[in-house]
Amino acid sequence: MFVAIYRWRLHSGLEQDFIANWQRITDFGLAAGSGGSSLFRDSDGCWVAIARWPSIDARDQFFEQYRREHADPALQEAATRAIADSFPAQELQSVIDAWAPIGPLIDDAKP
Repeated sequence: MFVAIYRWRLHSGLEQDFIANWQRITDFGLAAGSGGSSLFRDSDGCWVAIARWPSIDARDQFFEQYRREHADPALQEAATRAIADSFPAQELQSVIDAWAPIGPLIDDAKP
C-alpha cells in the first residue's frame, strides 16, 4: 500500500471550497480503487489529508484520468484559491498495514 500525507494552511472563510473539492476527488478515487482518504484539521489550524492507494502508480494513473475526464475546473480553481500555504507531501510505502474501520465510540453508542 502507498500512503500520501498532504498539509496546507487555508484562507479563513474559504475552507468549504477546499473541502468540497477534496470530497469530490475522494469519491472518484474510491470508485477507481483507492483506499479512501481522511481530511483533518490540527491544533495549529493546518489541514492534513491522508490518502491511501494500492500503489503510487495507481494514484498517478487515477489523477491523470481524473484531470482528463472528471475534474470540475471551477471547483478546482476555488479550492486552489483557498490554499494560503502548501507544504511538501510525504509519500510512504507500507511496511505493516493494520488499518481497520472504526466503529462508534462507546460514549456515542445508543442503548
